[in-house]
Amino acid sequence: MRPRKLTQGIIPRRLAVWLAVIVFAAALSLSLSGCGGEESESRATPEPTMTAAPQPTPVPTPQDRRPWSFQGQRGITAAFAPADLGLYRSLLPESFDMPDQPLVAVSVVDYYDVTLPLKPYREGYVALQCKYQGRTGWHVVTMPVDDETSSAGGRSIGFPKYVADEITLEEQGGGWSGRVVHEGRTVMEIAFIPTGSAAPAAEGGGSVVFQLLPPGEGPAVYEVNTVTSGERRTMTTPGSATVRADAGEPWSGLLGPEGGTVWASFEEVVGNWWLEPTQLE
Repeated sequence: MRPRKLTQGIIPRRLAVWLAVIVFAAALSLSLSGCGGEESESRATPEPTMTAAPQPTPVPTPQDRRPWSFQGQRGITAAFAPADLGLYRSLLPESFDMPDQPLVAVSVVDYYDVTLPLKPYREGYVALQCKYQGRTGWHVVTMPVDDETSSAGGRSIGFPKYVADEITLEEQGGGWSGRVVHEGRTVMEIAFIPTGSAAPAAEGGGSVVFQLLPPGEGPAVYEVNTVTSGERRTMTTPGSATVRADAGEPWSGLLGPEGGTVWASFEEVVGNWWLEPTQLE
């Protein structure tokens, strides 16, 4: 089946890299993290009994999914060129090609306003720019969250989500700090320092995301786009950030020595949006 044409907001060249990442953070990250499964009223819940065993969270299929809305998020996104191109290539599935300009985006996001059956949650992610069938987009290689419903829903359309022990996003020393802890390790940390004032950002069509289903394995390839209803407003604060990762994280070698200081932004987005997956093959 030939997929229908979807709007995308890819900003191609070097002079537009920073704007691309702002669009990515404001349109992609908020949606990526929110993906969920079918709404709770669509299937009956058995009545609990004293002897009933705990039931796992059902994992919906992409065909089952109905939009779960996201209405408010804030978060840090840092962007940098990879320190190791060989590692970058190895982290991209064989289905995807190297982009013209390899770029890494690392983010910690707080989805503080969502609709049921979701509840407010936080997530981190690492995304790599890639190409698929000649089109430039992003591929998420890891996505810890702090909520099981979000994890199950995201995995149903290819995002490599898992439930971390703790995710925080806090104001700190005039900036913001985001941290993901799992199994006693700080797997991801971003310390953001603003260099300017918050200003409205132009809303685009979002950045296209290519994921495999099952996550990281395939063979199915899904394109995931953000769908908005009504106006969505983004306030962006430019700045810089120090990004760190535990040495045990496969992507940690993409960072320079000590993580380095890289370009970053802090975004707050309000509106109404959800994810729309389309199977490409």
